Amino acid sequence: MEQSRNPYVKDGEGPQLKNSVVVFMDILGYREMAENAASAGTEPELLLRLHSTLEYGQKFLKGELTLPKLGPKDYYAVKAFTDNIVIGWPIRTDAESELGSAFFKLSFFQFNLALAGFFIRGGLSIGPLYMDDIAVFGRGLNEAYDAESRLARDPRIVLASSAEEAVKTHMRYYAERHYSPQSRDLYRDSDGKVFLNYLDSILIAEDENGPFYDELLKHKEVVERALSEHKDNPMIWSKYAWVANYHNFFCEQYPNYFNGEHMIEQSKIRMVPRRITEA
Repeated sequence: MEQSRNPYVKDGEGPQLKNSVVVFMDILGYREMAENAASAGTEPELLLRLHSTLEYGQKFLKGELTLPKLGPKDYYAVKAFTDNIVIGWPIRTDAESELGSAFFKLSFFQFNLALAGFFIRGGLSIGPLYMDDIAVFGRGLNEAYDAESRLARDPRIVLASSAEEAVKTHMRYYAERHYSPQSRDLYRDSDGKVFLNYLDSILIAEDENGPFYDELLKHKEVVERALSEHKDNPMIWSKYAWVANYHNFFCEQYPNYFNGEHMIEQSKIRMVPRRITEA
């Protein structure tokens, strides 16, 4: 019988919790998109776009598009059901390599879904976890879910306190904090929450080829379209305004690469009142 590659499953033994990096994420506004598509008669088109995007993204998350699998076990496990995805990385030493792997894979996944019009909200924690095809269980999952449901709010993957404390420890390994990979992987938001800087994935080939400009401009286009589509619904519109501000902030960090052409106009991010006599 073929042995499971799941790092949480030890053949011949029952389920055991392992200290892990854990992420819980879902697609923002998934139910509303489905309901709107049903009303507009565009369910087949939405299904095709969602299915192809998630198929590609999950293949990357599961390592099917990268290096061939080495050794008897994978380094992490993925469990997905439509828009809900849980990933666990069992921690071997101090969690820096597992967090680095998580930041890289999640950035790619989040960015590619955004390009297709699907924005991710999630939480990332460190804590005990067990997961297989039957169950996902542990305090690490509870904390990641809590961060997603209570703290994320906007289309961002936020770090729970357990993960943020680990990152602070890892950054002390470097003589200068701004030289650490974490200083590019993560940003701190205006509310103090640390979140994943997924746009950094366009700089993955920075030294060889420079930024992926076409992908950044597509991200700009997708966000501007969402702002226009939801201008009459402030609660939803504000979430895309958050993405627009994040997009512009990212561009501002690299003035040698990006200019006004790559940024979203401030007029599109402002929601202002008007006189009732105006249309």
